[in-house]
Amino acid sequence: MHEETDFLQGHSALSPPEKLLASLREAIEQGQLKPGQRLPSIRRTVAERGVSFHTVVNAYERLQACGLIDAQAGRGYFVQPQAAPVAPAAPGWIRTSDPHQLKAFWRLFHGNDHCMKLGCGWLPPSWRDTASLARVVRRTANCAHSSLVEYGDPAGHLPLRQALAARLAQQLKAPLAAEQLLTTLGATQALDLLIRHCVAPGDRVLVDDPCNSNLVQLLRLRGAQVIGIARRADGPDLEQLGSVLRARPARAMFVNSRLHNPTGTSVSPQNAFGLLQLAHQHDLLIVEDDVYGDFSVDLSSPLLSLDGLRRVVYVGSFSKSLSANLRVGYIAAPAGLIAELADLKLMTCVSVPGLCERVLGAILADGTYDRHLGRLRRRLQTAQAHAQAAFVQWGWELFFPAHEGLFLWVRHPRWLPGDSQVNAAFAQNILLAPGVLFSCQDQPSPWMRINVAHLEVAKAAQVFAF
Repeated sequence: MHEETDFLQGHSALSPPEKLLASLREAIEQGQLKPGQRLPSIRRTVAERGVSFHTVVNAYERLQACGLIDAQAGRGYFVQPQAAPVAPAAPGWIRTSDPHQLKAFWRLFHGNDHCMKLGCGWLPPSWRDTASLARVVRRTANCAHSSLVEYGDPAGHLPLRQALAARLAQQLKAPLAAEQLLTTLGATQALDLLIRHCVAPGDRVLVDDPCNSNLVQLLRLRGAQVIGIARRADGPDLEQLGSVLRARPARAMFVNSRLHNPTGTSVSPQNAFGLLQLAHQHDLLIVEDDVYGDFSVDLSSPLLSLDGLRRVVYVGSFSKSLSANLRVGYIAAPAGLIAELADLKLMTCVSVPGLCERVLGAILADGTYDRHLGRLRRRLQTAQAHAQAAFVQWGWELFFPAHEGLFLWVRHPRWLPGDSQVNAAFAQNILLAPGVLFSCQDQPSPWMRINVAHLEVAKAAQVFAF
């Protein structure tokens, strides 16, 4: 029987998260908390330290990610028998080959209205139907006053989940019920919840390479070993994937199925079939991140449509297509997993704002969203054609000549990785996202992501026409 420690007794003053983490780490590394010893329960630590539930959960999870403690189902957290001192994480935990590259991301959020945000991952404000959105917000707020002040349902507003289930079942050809859906604060929280629940520290996790850099950082925070699988024009490189899986098992693979960020490619039916075959052979969970899927005229999801919810967990969002500020995303998964993820969501953020969920439900119900998507798809097809013609004229190579979606992945022999040309573009109010930001191993890359919806050809020619 493990002896429960008394180490935290007497520490009832309010402590910031980093102080709690540092004190626990120090106690383990100095032997005050001995190998095999049980840590106080989360509830007890909250009461004694005067900190929030989330603060304690976060500290315990970070200690677990460092290999200092282990969680035992139904028993609690225990110091690892061979816990070794681990250097604290650097304040800038997002690791890139050059920290200065992070300036590119910050600039995208801080740029003014005169900037051309070619490196961003969202639509220009003028492309969104803000007038219709404002009308629905006002109407919803007038009809549902309680949603302005009360918490929403942690599982998600039931009428919205029912509407989403019906919509997805029709579009993706995959039967779904409301209890198989969980709403989230955008796709980022959906991915974070899945990583926290499904990935243990030390697990090998596969991702597209290049890929969404936020996903890589979330996996690193969890202590996962991130392995990149090269992205081809038709999806992940199946030969490389098979070789990696035969060498050593992996826990999960995260895949952009349609209009991949940053290359703009989509998984073909043949590639999807091969990917799912490997997943079944090697007990691999597939997380299908379809956050840009609504920009595609092909409404079916290549992975969920083929496999249902056997090996696939599906992530979607309305942040890219409708409104970043509504922050409504969702997870489709087996009902048992959804119930467990809902518990985790309750502990970490409680719920998605109820007003946002009701607004989205109204927009889906009255046809506003589908009309908006129709206009967006047509504009994006036109923007893709113009952007590709311009970059080809300027001598750039296209990774894939997409006919829809937001992104082009391009390179030029005279455009070298580094800060100098990115900074020169910034001086002309053109904000870029260099390829290193999409490398799962933080490697410099000659490739660059271009958001075609933000391209002004005449202005961009000053930077890109060599």
